[in-house]
Amino acid sequence: MIVENKVHSTNESSLPEADKGPVSSDDLLEELTRNRSWKYTALIMSLMLIWTGQTVNIYLTAFAGIDPTPDDIWKCKSEKCLELTRVNPSLLQKFPCKITEEVSGKEELIFGPSDIEWSLEHTSFSVEFDLYCDVGSRKARKTLLSSILFAGGLLGFILGGYLYDNIGRKKTAMIGIFIGASSHLLGTFCHDYKLLLAIRFFIGVGNILASDGMYILTAELIPSKHRNITNGWSGCLASFGYFIAVGIGYFIKSWNNMFLATSIMMWLIALQIFICPESPRFFLIKNDVNAAKKVFKTLAKLNSIDLDLENIQIIDVGKAKDRNHNFKQQLTEFIRYPSLRLETIILMALWPSVAMFYCGFSFGWGEILPDIYSGYIMAGVGEAISSLTCVSFTGWLGRRRAMVVMFLGAALTYLIAIPNVEFGSGWTMESVSCLIGVIFVTGAYAGLFLWTGEIAPTTHRGLVFSICSGISRVGSFIGPFIFNNLAPITHKAVPLGGLAFISVLCMLGSFLLVETGNERIPLTGQDVEERRRDYKYKI
Repeated sequence: MIVENKVHSTNESSLPEADKGPVSSDDLLEELTRNRSWKYTALIMSLMLIWTGQTVNIYLTAFAGIDPTPDDIWKCKSEKCLELTRVNPSLLQKFPCKITEEVSGKEELIFGPSDIEWSLEHTSFSVEFDLYCDVGSRKARKTLLSSILFAGGLLGFILGGYLYDNIGRKKTAMIGIFIGASSHLLGTFCHDYKLLLAIRFFIGVGNILASDGMYILTAELIPSKHRNITNGWSGCLASFGYFIAVGIGYFIKSWNNMFLATSIMMWLIALQIFICPESPRFFLIKNDVNAAKKVFKTLAKLNSIDLDLENIQIIDVGKAKDRNHNFKQQLTEFIRYPSLRLETIILMALWPSVAMFYCGFSFGWGEILPDIYSGYIMAGVGEAISSLTCVSFTGWLGRRRAMVVMFLGAALTYLIAIPNVEFGSGWTMESVSCLIGVIFVTGAYAGLFLWTGEIAPTTHRGLVFSICSGISRVGSFIGPFIFNNLAPITHKAVPLGGLAFISVLCMLGSFLLVETGNERIPLTGQDVEERRRDYKYKI
């Protein structure tokens, strides 16, 4: 049968009388947030601030490693350079990336960082580490500094898969904040390429632990009817991160100080995490009813709700009390419940694809648009539009249909971007199409976070999020190489056509998943089986 939405009225209590039996944690959350206070609202809104920092974490290298241009002034500082330019003065009029020689059949630059000195308004690790010329492996090594963050996410996935469901969502997020912010602080003193690679790697570890941990925690502190709005809010905060990243990159002249500013920002936006309550659902699956009720009491106090929580029986405890909640049990239930296994596998295919689209766009603005600063500002505007419309769109169409539309839109914009059409001032059909396409891709990215949180049961939510986020780092790692390195050496129809094909496959995968709407989040794998039983697919 088709699952029906069950949204309780905000004017009537959703709790049964004590003599009518136990109540679910969903009904309890509905009641405790029936009259939301400004304190509770501010707390929930502030918990997602970590997503602003996530955007800055990811794209900081676009500004800290900005390349010099042929318009920038340079001069010799080595005897080798002085001698060559004395013999051939015309070299002084050339861009250093064009001054090359052939050595053993390979093109190599004649001048390196030890030979020339740039007069740049901003310092750049691309200049310091000799990564700015597309000769040899330089451009690939620079792209690696961006993509290595997602390799760090793989370690974050392994850690998170265990930590979220064992020590808690909150504690794991705090560990992620410490790792990420401390790594940025270390970047303030970095003057070595390999050290910067290590710093970016651990920023990736902290990024996934903090952002996914806070997303899961927030989703479990709010009733089902507010999840879509909260998801849109997180998207808006992530889009605002683009403007902060542009501000850091434009106004701070030293690339090392850009890392320092980001570290300070990360600590400031994470302060509320240290005082917020842990997820009551986490305590329930650990059979710690007293701790769960303490959280519910905190929420009741925030919203000035008077409930006799001591005498309320929570039905979720009955479902979880016979489970031995550990990693082995989680894996066993993937085998026992085929619907849980199927839905997780489909999500595991969607996540890396969306990450490939999203990070390919976001790390390609310097190549796609004529100006990197305007490119990232426009990307932020596009993502803000997408986040705002995604709230009403997914509420109107439902999660499943909205995701189908988002993937279809992404596929069409990739195909439209293929023809070589010039509009002037550096604008092309590709750049315009990408600005439209990022709206669909961001919508799919935000929608997938929301959908995963609703599809995965509470007993497996941390593990499923970690598996999906971890495997998505493969797509995130590949995406920048597709846009920055593959596109210039092949016909652009190859990467764009391939991405369009993958978008269509994602559309089909979305069709196979269930609609969740405003439904209660399943607690166990058995709940997932019951939800999918006799489920009928609709266009």
